[in-house]
Amino acid sequence: MDDLDDIVREFLAESNENLDRLDNELVALETAPDDRDTLASIFRTIHTIKGTCGFLGFGRLEKVAHAGENLLSKLRDGEIRLTPERTTA
Repeated sequence: MDDLDDIVREFLAESNENLDRLDNELVALETAPDDRDTLASIFRTIHTIKGTCGFLGFGRLEKVAHAGENLLSKLRDGEIRLTPERTTA
């Protein structure tokens, strides 16, 4: 059980770092909604979180990350644009 506790602790530490990065990148994306590099970085971070959640069996969090990933895919592919309403949501 200690190994699992260590893995979860590592996940939480990495998630805090990822959330800090996401916070900064989302603010940057809000001011430059067409910045493909920032969007790609946000997508990679969400994808990483989703994958780790799947590995650890955190199904609900994995679903939230998956929904975010789907939205980011649409933004990245130009299907939708980032609007103030989407940013707020």
